[in-house]
Amino acid sequence: MSKHIYMRSKAVHSVQRSAPPPPLQAPKDESKRNQLDCVTEEKPKEKESFFLSWYKHHLKNFFHAVKFPKERKGTSVVNPDNDDDDEENEYDAGLEKKPMQNKEEPTIVVQAITLPEISDPSLLLKEQSRRSLYTSLPALVQGRKWVLLYSTWRHGISLSTLYRKSQLWPGLSLLVVGDKKGSVFGGLVEAPLIPTDYKYQGTNNTFVFTDKSGQPTVYHSTGANRFYTLCSKDLLALGGGGRFALYLDSELLHGSSACSETYGNSCLANSQDFDVKEVELWGFVYGSKYDEVLSLSRKTETICRWS
Repeated sequence: MSKHIYMRSKAVHSVQRSAPPPPLQAPKDESKRNQLDCVTEEKPKEKESFFLSWYKHHLKNFFHAVKFPKERKGTSVVNPDNDDDDEENEYDAGLEKKPMQNKEEPTIVVQAITLPEISDPSLLLKEQSRRSLYTSLPALVQGRKWVLLYSTWRHGISLSTLYRKSQLWPGLSLLVVGDKKGSVFGGLVEAPLIPTDYKYQGTNNTFVFTDKSGQPTVYHSTGANRFYTLCSKDLLALGGGGRFALYLDSELLHGSSACSETYGNSCLANSQDFDVKEVELWGFVYGSKYDEVLSLSRKTETICRWS
């Protein structure tokens, strides 16, 4: 009996030693398994969010330090948990950050051009046109008073009278011509205008201009030649080389305009050939000589008008 019991217990122990261990049991509660999955997934996201916020914060501090270098002294404390758009919670070197001061932008003052005194109203030049031409004048004559040395409506239609009146004030003078189609053009010449045997005069300070639309276009010397102004008893011409930039006949009734090498201009009038309506010659006079020259310029000549 005892031997039988002993053999039976020995068999049970051998079976228990040879039996494999029971498998791990999964959590019975399904919600616990979901919580574990969420924990493993949230850790990388939280880590990524932390570094992204830290990077944005440092990038903002960098741009702020470049934009306001004088206001950022020391190193600001990095707190990636703060809102990126909230700059009031930043501190520099343990001290509260000073409020930013807006830098005042420099004020650009545009000074209006003050035109010198003019002796008479011009029948050809409007105020805006005169202002534009004034800026193109050499600095030598800017600031001087304008005196009407000659005009067809006051002194008569005569080329010889224009030459004679140009002697009232030597130096740069502005010749202005208006045709019957409404164009205004002319040029800067060297006075006095002295008739010669087809010999040019003047310097490279001269120019020609056209004022078809109320905004003058100025053509300065190109340096191609020295054909600036040609005066004779038969004609007055500006520019040369090929054709004249501006030509007036001896009676100041007809004229023409074409391209010239001297000034590199296009046709100054609406057409190459034109009929003259008015001619004016303006001198630039010192203030001390203004009254004297003005008195001499207003002496009238025998007036001859053509319809």
